[in-house]
Amino acid sequence: MTSDISKIDPKMLEVLRAIQGGSPLPKPFSKDTLVLKTYIAGTHFYEAKKYADSINEGNYLIFQREAKNPYDEMAIMIMDLDKNKLGYVPKVKNEVISNLMDAGKTIFGVIDKKEGDEDYLNLEISVYLKEF
Repeated sequence: MTSDISKIDPKMLEVLRAIQGGSPLPKPFSKDTLVLKTYIAGTHFYEAKKYADSINEGNYLIFQREAKNPYDEMAIMIMDLDKNKLGYVPKVKNEVISNLMDAGKTIFGVIDKKEGDEDYLNLEISVYLKEF
């Protein structure tokens, strides 16, 4: 039987202790890590406006990789919890998040700010890494 759990290199523990300046090492997986603050691109191309009444600051967002997207091989679709497509992580900001997701990491978002009118919806978001 094989294990997917990686062994911790003792030298890395020394490096982490040095970085912490002698303070206790942080407990693994104890909090979500903020990766990026950005906005949802393409809300005007998708039906984000249709769901505007149910979109609120603090709502969680689902991220899904689209490696076969013809316009961007690093594309990450963003959906609400009802799996309604709201748009994408902007192409200029998706490389690191795509690589994390491709490595099996769990990425999610939270809506920070909602602005707009009947013609346009701007959604500012925070992107987090969730470790289990």
